[in-house]
Amino acid sequence: MFIKKSKSDFNIKKINNYYFSGSDSLSGSIKVPGDKSISQRALIISLISTGKTIIEDILDSEDVYHTMQAVTQLGAMLRVHNNYIEVKGVGLGNLVTPKKPIYMGNSGTGTRLLLGLVAGSNALVTFYGDSSLTERPMDRVLLPLKEMGARIMCDDSNKLPITIMGARAKGFTLPIDYKLSIPSAQIKSAILLAALTARGTSFVTEYKKSRNYTEKMLSERGVILKNKKINKSKNIISINGTSFIKPRNIKVPGDPSSAAFLAVAATITKKSSITIENVLHDKFRLGVFNILKKMGASINIVRLEKNTCKIIVKSSKLKNFNIESSNSSALIDEYPILSIAAACSEGIMVMKGLGELRYKESDRFKAIVEGLEKCGVDVKSLKDNIIIKGRKKIKGGCTIDAKNDHRIAMSFNILSLITEEPIFVRGNKSILTSFPGFFKTLQELGVISLTHEKKNI
Repeated sequence: MFIKKSKSDFNIKKINNYYFSGSDSLSGSIKVPGDKSISQRALIISLISTGKTIIEDILDSEDVYHTMQAVTQLGAMLRVHNNYIEVKGVGLGNLVTPKKPIYMGNSGTGTRLLLGLVAGSNALVTFYGDSSLTERPMDRVLLPLKEMGARIMCDDSNKLPITIMGARAKGFTLPIDYKLSIPSAQIKSAILLAALTARGTSFVTEYKKSRNYTEKMLSERGVILKNKKINKSKNIISINGTSFIKPRNIKVPGDPSSAAFLAVAATITKKSSITIENVLHDKFRLGVFNILKKMGASINIVRLEKNTCKIIVKSSKLKNFNIESSNSSALIDEYPILSIAAACSEGIMVMKGLGELRYKESDRFKAIVEGLEKCGVDVKSLKDNIIIKGRKKIKGGCTIDAKNDHRIAMSFNILSLITEEPIFVRGNKSILTSFPGFFKTLQELGVISLTHEKKNI
């Protein structure tokens, strides 16, 4: 559809008009697409590797496609095969200044990581994106990159379009000792990628755990990188400047975040039993399933290989409880679908410390509250907390504007499975950024998908 140029599972022109009617049950075994975080990092690190890298089972989505196009513009040679992608990297420090600006679509991860990579190079690059990405703040990434010697050209909002000149264009990359004020794998990764060309050792201190795929991939490719745990939450990452990144083939496992949507769908519908195959086994990323199990969901995680598992989910009666702010970094992408589970549960759920949701693809904090309210759910907000009172029957019968946010779009489509009247989502096209086969997958599990008569509801 995107990377492999295959035919779509559905008519893309009509995707904004798709909706789910009520579903009696879901059943079957299904695979989720490749993990988006790992797919994008695999492409970016392959770009600076010396030699050829094979990437299997890469996520075939809009976001990954734009990152793939970007690494090609920066010098990588890329060949697409039926079951894998072959990337010939340029080596560290050899990025090409592209002939034209690089369009990143809606890919915030790809943009922030590539800003870091270019910051440690001698290239001059302009990045721009779609209307949604253009509204996302980049200042928290740009600040440390400026300290490392990169030159940044953009307006006072520190948003795209951004032109960045690598520190090595007129000098050298400075090592940095940076303390992350918020948990962010994207900011951390951008700094680590820039630090690869620094003269000396750089340090990044994080006070809450975040995804560590960049660290793992770099370590596996010969980069000297160490973690020093001070206590349960505080961790100091040190990384030495280097001159060589070894290639290493990678097989991308299924995305736990995508699996969470299917799991909630099976949990809240009657007489459902599904198996989700080939999911990344990462305790940090599987935190959403532990929350669902604590709510009473029938979920069994069976570890298969070193880094994969299958997840068996059955219909369940859920009970709400409070989710503390200490969970926020692990659940940042899953709060939208957890809010759907909470709406269908018994009792009151308070999800605490969700301020960072305001800075995702959309203002997810606002989207959750306003969306549930439109559907007839008793929901309110207090500072950075969302309070949801679950109920057995939810009216629905409304149109939700997803604001080009794939997770909001998927979440309210899932809620439509059990509402008295269907929910129409404006902005289903955003789902193509992470889970292009979303509608087809649920159809295979038994969900009835219909097309609204109106265009672009």
